[in-house]
Amino acid sequence: MSDSAAPQVSAAADRASQTLHRALDILEAVAEGAHSLKAFEERVGLTRSTTHRLASALVDRGLLSAVGRDYRLGGRLVQLGHQASERLGVAEVARPVLAALAADTQDAANLGTPSGDDVLYVAQVPGRRRLEIRHRVGDRNRIRDTALGRALLIDASPQRWVALFADAPDALQAAAFQRDMEAARRTGHALHLEDGGDSIRCIAAPIRDASGAIVAAISLSSVPQYMDEARMAELVPQVVAAALEIGMALGFNPSRLAP
Repeated sequence: MSDSAAPQVSAAADRASQTLHRALDILEAVAEGAHSLKAFEERVGLTRSTTHRLASALVDRGLLSAVGRDYRLGGRLVQLGHQASERLGVAEVARPVLAALAADTQDAANLGTPSGDDVLYVAQVPGRRRLEIRHRVGDRNRIRDTALGRALLIDASPQRWVALFADAPDALQAAAFQRDMEAARRTGHALHLEDGGDSIRCIAAPIRDASGAIVAAISLSSVPQYMDEARMAELVPQVVAAALEIGMALGFNPSRLAP
């Protein structure tokens, strides 16, 4: 290749890269509520002709659909998202986040998914404490009895919460659970403070997928001597951030939950 040809190739590559980025900007604009060429122009800063050309190309590839002058995300994106979720499960996405959380806090980090009225532990990274709470992959607990399970239930209806205590002889248990779940829904995380029989302290937060649905939850667990209530309060933002990181890797858009 001659010296004069090299800059031309470089310039062409730059133009192709810019075109790709602008097309992706249009997709993101549609995902965030823009549905017309005029809205795309305002969001992306392109001329009408360039905007129309890129939108038409995205429609041709099935990444956008168009009804008249109204644009929506296309069916091809659903197919690609489904294929990505099949190839990249939540446990695989979560493991490095769990490892970083456990290393930073020295406490055990867990990942759980719902399984009927149980929570199923699907990934776990041990802590570095002399005494620690350790769950094994494959373990189950009743979903109502753990912070991990309660984080999974944050979006559930009050009727679902009540049904979990249908076999409880003490109505006060169900009432206390209802209050705990209402607090979890307000704050976006769940806590377990047990100084009696099992002596467990746990902080959990839900993980949402691209649809915004809760598909799993992450938790940090320890014993009271390492995790008093003050430290729990300090760790809550870190656990919530870890759950959000995993969710965003699964395609979750935090603006879905914006008030």
